[in-house]
Amino acid sequence: MAQEFYQGKVKQYNPDKGFGFIATSEGDIFFHISDFPAEEGEPKRNEKVKFVALENDGKFKATQIERIDSNPAKTKKTKIANHNKSITTELLSNFRR
Repeated sequence: MAQEFYQGKVKQYNPDKGFGFIATSEGDIFFHISDFPAEEGEPKRNEKVKFVALENDGKFKATQIERIDSNPAKTKKTKIANHNKSITTELLSNFRR
């Protein structure tokens, strides 16, 4: 049976305590740093992740967390630059006619 992955964004993370919360459309879900991929560094606010949710005594915990977008600010900047470039190219092609 395949496990169902959910998606969300890191809402907050407390490095001193080693836990945080992921914001999802269903609400916030707890995560512990031990369930985060350590080789890629600590979680960053608004970082997109996917995870498996486990229930324990009526509370949910995110496990098997994987990063979807490790640097959301850079990705957004790149998308904007590509969009601006396409608009500029289109405008210039109109002038060349």
